[in-house]
Amino acid sequence: MKTTILVIGIVRNGDQVLLRKKPDGSPPYKETWYLFGGVLNADNQNPDEVLISTLKKQTGIDIKITEHLGWDTETKPDHDGNTTFYIYLDCLCEYVSGDLVPAEGIEKLEWVPMGQLSSYDLVPPSRKLFKKVGYL
Repeated sequence: MKTTILVIGIVRNGDQVLLRKKPDGSPPYKETWYLFGGVLNADNQNPDEVLISTLKKQTGIDIKITEHLGWDTETKPDHDGNTTFYIYLDCLCEYVSGDLVPAEGIEKLEWVPMGQLSSYDLVPPSRKLFKKVGYL
């Protein structure tokens, strides 16, 4: 089984959280909303730098990481349908500057009031993390 390590960020701007919508038909969770994450590909990569760079590429905004929340795991099919063991380093982040510009492969970016998160169809790992931090 393949293992993938991701750095996941909850990006806050006041009382809002940034979410992205998966394009229709995107595996493994179709037509859902989710958080942002960057893949750690090398032993010497700095997880914070990976997340900051990923958010900049995917959204056009600058963030700062305010807290490392710890680790989480999940086993699920990857985009190609291969069973993969995912390890997540969960982080809280704050919006610093920039205008939202969705990268290719992101249908929509949206600042969501924390009180409205329960009305969004969130992927299970994002829902689990929001519960962990008390946003759901």
